[in-house]
Amino acid sequence: MRDFQLARGDICGDPTGLQVRIEDVDTYDYVHFSVIQRSDSGSGEDEAESGQMSHVAFVHRFSKTPFARHSVPPR
Repeated sequence: MRDFQLARGDICGDPTGLQVRIEDVDTYDYVHFSVIQRSDSGSGEDEAESGQMSHVAFVHRFSKTPFARHSVPPR
């Protein structure tokens, strides 16, 4: 398994073209993310989606994109 650290604002993608932005990694090692580009983007839907999964599951599915770090405004 690849061992990489995830931080708020990181952009990751999977082999299908799905791209997500990391929103948080909580104390229980769950990764909370927002979908920024769907693999089926031709569907015409422009909904913001979010999700969560364990860190282990996340790193098995996703990898950081070349532009993995984007500035995220503070809340």
